Amino acid sequence: MSEQPLTIKQAAAVLGMSHWTLRDRVTEGTVPHRRTGKVRGVVFDPEHIEAIKQATTRPALGTPSRTAARTRSAARAPKQRQPAA
Repeated sequence: MSEQPLTIKQAAAVLGMSHWTLRDRVTEGTVPHRRTGKVRGVVFDPEHIEAIKQATTRPALGTPSRTAARTRSAARAPKQRQPAA
């Protein structure tokens, strides 16, 4: 291993999230990490963090989600009137 392990703040900066979110994911066990001798100390391998970064792609800005598209199309549909009672 040639690269130094990343701290939680460094790994969060690479992933573009807050260190609290990354800490929650460590607690859930969804992010590979190693415990250090310190209390609550964890470090991350740079290779794992880069793999996570590559795997988590987000749609480009301005690209609507499917849910948003369904909501918009439902809003455009003519509304049926309820008969008066």
